[in-house]
Amino acid sequence: MNEYRLVLANRRVQKDLDRLARDYLTELLTVYWFAPPVGLWRAVELRVAAEEERYERPVLDLGCGDGLVGQVLFGAEGSVDVGLDPWPEQLRRALQSGVYRHVDLADGHHLPYPSGTFATVVSNSVLEHVPDVGPVLREVGRVLRMGGRFVFTVPSDAFRYLLDGYTRRMAAGDIKGAERYAAAVDIRLEHCHYYTPSQWQRLLAAAGMTMVKAHYYIPAEVERLWDRMNVRYGIGQRRSVWGLLVSPRLRSLGYQPLLRRTVVRGLGHRWRSYYEMDVPPGEKGGGLLIVARRED
Repeated sequence: MNEYRLVLANRRVQKDLDRLARDYLTELLTVYWFAPPVGLWRAVELRVAAEEERYERPVLDLGCGDGLVGQVLFGAEGSVDVGLDPWPEQLRRALQSGVYRHVDLADGHHLPYPSGTFATVVSNSVLEHVPDVGPVLREVGRVLRMGGRFVFTVPSDAFRYLLDGYTRRMAAGDIKGAERYAAAVDIRLEHCHYYTPSQWQRLLAAAGMTMVKAHYYIPAEVERLWDRMNVRYGIGQRRSVWGLLVSPRLRSLGYQPLLRRTVVRGLGHRWRSYYEMDVPPGEKGGGLLIVARRED
């Protein structure tokens, strides 16, 4: 029996080491080769999320989208018990990814599960799109088991002020221009709010959860690069040369696999130091990872 337990423990340790050793930059650039800045941001995000010591099952992925992020983070087929999203087409793709055992069409204000169903709820870059997060947090607290954890990522309270377009305009003394730039980014990304850790702490407490960790990621240098690359690759623009090159309508021409390999190889090398960069102690980053626990 002791030998059996030791084997299981060794397997868990090896699994954790494999997870931490993964190259999320290459994986995410491969997935988002058509929008490289998205791949960079997601790669840093998942590197930080992967450092969490456990994701006990059953797991709910709140706002799972098309399942690409869940597939990269959790990997194995059927490793996430439930994926939930309000968009049918996204949910169909999530189911096809194979990472979810089950998917549900619903929004976070009315989770279709009995109280105490899940040991872990995860949510990646979702809550910033919800104007009133209070009801969603209360639902998360309800469906978590006692002692269960809620792990989520959001843009931080420093996000707007670390944008390259914002900082350059501020440095030039163009305060109104900087605010207009940040407001345009808010509209494009459909961001509703940027809460501080203390604000999240209060919101979570009102939902019956205790915040146990608040970790900034995406250092200023990384966000400024990300913002510049969004402009270069025409992200959010109606028309751009890059957008034309990666259009699915041109897939039949046969050049896109080579373009994808070029993006992954070239940017995987040039952006490596940014991907591995951490926020210096005492400073803020553009992203915020929060871990909360359902109180007994």
